[in-house]
Amino acid sequence: MIDVEIDVFDYVYPYVTAVLPAKNFKSVYVPNPASFPFATLMEMDNVTSLAHRSGAREEDYAIITYEANAYAKTKAECRTVMNAIDQGMTNLGFMRLSAQFIPNLADPQLFRYTARYQAIADTNKVIYRH
Repeated sequence: MIDVEIDVFDYVYPYVTAVLPAKNFKSVYVPNPASFPFATLMEMDNVTSLAHRSGAREEDYAIITYEANAYAKTKAECRTVMNAIDQGMTNLGFMRLSAQFIPNLADPQLFRYTARYQAIADTNKVIYRH
């Protein structure tokens, strides 16, 4: 399996930590963050790209999908954080599939902005637009 999760997070990290504290950006789900704004970036899917498969049994390319979540007390804060994530992801070569405010069921007093991104990665960890 082609694994670029740490590389993607590390690339996007400086974009996001320019607009919120480093402790408030994670690559795992956090049910009760201590402070806001808060953001997550997680790999949601990693599938072999059959269109790019060689005759060998090894995986050459993978289609990878990431989900970003921004949580904040205001819509403006959410947008600021998501814009930073979006800049990092698109500069890395990902295409945004969707971005929308969704109800934050865990705490209706907070805004939640969710985006999904997709790209293709090869065995050398090079990212290509999908």
